[in-house]
Amino acid sequence: MTKTARQYFIEILCVAAMTGVAVVGNVDLAHAAGDLFQPINNVFTSVLSFMTGTFATTAATIAVCAVGYLALTSRVPWSWCFSIIVGVAFIFGGAQLVQTLSSGMGN
Repeated sequence: MTKTARQYFIEILCVAAMTGVAVVGNVDLAHAAGDLFQPINNVFTSVLSFMTGTFATTAATIAVCAVGYLALTSRVPWSWCFSIIVGVAFIFGGAQLVQTLSSGMGN
């Protein structure tokens, strides 16, 4: 019996989830790395400040205004509305979400 593409995707997703749990669950690795990952940390800090700074705030405001105008004129694809709300929530609430999840793991 041959496997379908969906079955392969599910298997890959399960392996990725198990790997993620193993990496996140092993907090000692993060403490052992020390300054090895400092350049990577600096890059991600710059990306975070860009994504939550003035540019992201302006882009989110324009996106919400555009969807609001489309809703006002009854031409809104509701999937756009949902996508923008979830995207804005993840971008601006992502740091708080990660902090909450990491504090629940015993840090």
